[in-house]
Amino acid sequence: MIKDLTGQRFGKLVVLRQDGFTEKNKHNSRYAIWLCKCDCGNYCRMDTGTLKRKGNHSCGCLAKEHLRNMTDNNITHGMTGSRLLGCYKAMMSRCYREKDIHYNAYGKRGIIVCEEWKNNKQEFIDWALSHGYSDDLTIERIDVNGNYEPSNCTWIPMREQYKNKQSNAAARTVQR
Repeated sequence: MIKDLTGQRFGKLVVLRQDGFTEKNKHNSRYAIWLCKCDCGNYCRMDTGTLKRKGNHSCGCLAKEHLRNMTDNNITHGMTGSRLLGCYKAMMSRCYREKDIHYNAYGKRGIIVCEEWKNNKQEFIDWALSHGYSDDLTIERIDVNGNYEPSNCTWIPMREQYKNKQSNAAARTVQR
């Protein structure tokens, strides 16, 4: 005997009536198919098993809404996957992620990212693009003991940045 689900709510779906059966599955079982109306106004057909499983049930509008929200949140700067965004993420990681290989030379020493950039990556991107950023450059702190902030940063070629590494600076000091 099939339990009547008519009138019951499952997430955004309200069951209107039984509307057939599924084909037999590998266990030789069949489920009732139910005609449902979604809160968004669409109609859909769902089987008993799907309706009774935990989850947010809808005609598909919840998944579309979720995808739309994800897209809106991710495409705020249009830089996803870019080298510049990679520079931003690496800078943040060096300063705030204790497991970062470079954390000891940055975050542990108290070097931070200014609030303006830390709280709004678009501010960093705008600053970088208006201060000479190109894909063949890397960010440098003018005062090596200073923070990442607009007044203390510039863009330089990697070959110059390499000269600033602590190991190279220590070697130059020893040679003198």
